Amino acid sequence: MGEKSSIHYIVAHEKIRNLVFEEWEKMNMLISDGPDSIKEYFCKLWNDAKQEVEFFDDIDIIDLDKEIKPDDFAVSYAVLSNEMKVFNFIMPKPVTQCDQALYLSLVITKRIPRLFTLELSSSPQMTTCYAIGEWQIDFQNDDYIHKQYEIINEPIIGNFLKKIDDILKNC
Repeated sequence: MGEKSSIHYIVAHEKIRNLVFEEWEKMNMLISDGPDSIKEYFCKLWNDAKQEVEFFDDIDIIDLDKEIKPDDFAVSYAVLSNEMKVFNFIMPKPVTQCDQALYLSLVITKRIPRLFTLELSSSPQMTTCYAIGEWQIDFQNDDYIHKQYEIINEPIIGNFLKKIDDILKNC
């Protein structure tokens, strides 16, 4: 086998990102329909990704056998201090400890949606920590970039949202 990956990674870092930035009408409809529709659609994205990678011989998918139900996802809503709405997508528990998104937070701005991630990571001392990142569109190269912001020690959604709020205040 070659490169290792996971369905979890593909869904969080590709499928949901693409839904937000390339299929905004669909994402907006899911938000309007409510949390159950979002969870069902994310479950569909998971199962679609499983089918897509079954035929890849050069990638070792570590969670190919993991079964996901809509309730393995959670959705919450908050309003940041600048009155921007944020939708939090809590991912199913990952099977590996590296680069897996625990939370994705979609902030609705006036210009373009912003998609933040809180990912499992490790410090130089090899202790578990959590990296805050953001998917952004690189319009010049017609591609995506994943910007890293900072590391936090606990995966508490309120702390993550406070950091997002601070990032948006400093833009």
